[in-house]
Amino acid sequence: MSGQNGISLEERIDRLESIEKIQQLKNTYHLFINDCRFTEFGELFTEDAVVDMGYMGGEKESWRGREQISKRFMEIPAVLNQIKQFIHCHTVNVDGDKASGWALLEARYGSDERSYNVAAKYEDTYKRVNGKWLFDTVFVKFYFTVPMCESWCDEKRHYLIRRPDFQQPPAQANLRPNPPV
Repeated sequence: MSGQNGISLEERIDRLESIEKIQQLKNTYHLFINDCRFTEFGELFTEDAVVDMGYMGGEKESWRGREQISKRFMEIPAVLNQIKQFIHCHTVNVDGDKASGWALLEARYGSDERSYNVAAKYEDTYKRVNGKWLFDTVFVKFYFTVPMCESWCDEKRHYLIRRPDFQQPPAQANLRPNPPV
């Protein structure tokens, strides 16, 4: 039986169930972060997955492969003694056994005695492997990481920069809204 656009009811159900499973995967990722379950991250990724934490990653290269990804997640507590992340607007597009998605992030990080406000966007791809949805790529674009006592909207809105090759983006003169007409 065909429904919308010639897609069968079974295909539509599979798509909806896949979206739900991927959203559960994304929620589990952030639950592991918030509950400091860093040793469990490997089970969320494909064998050849790639993770790029942007300037927070600490290296010039992305993390590649489940083993390296697992190792890097276990190193997070050495840099951030507090980390709480909250995602919003998780949007998923499914195409068979592959999918892509994005989510907005609001977070609070603690490094030594300093607290940070953080905002970012996650851009992910997912793959269904043996019937289970896993992360295939994770890319994090940080909008800002600023100490709680600092403004997040000035020219220096990227703190906690660990990546040696990071170039701070130029200040945007046009960030102010246009006056009403």
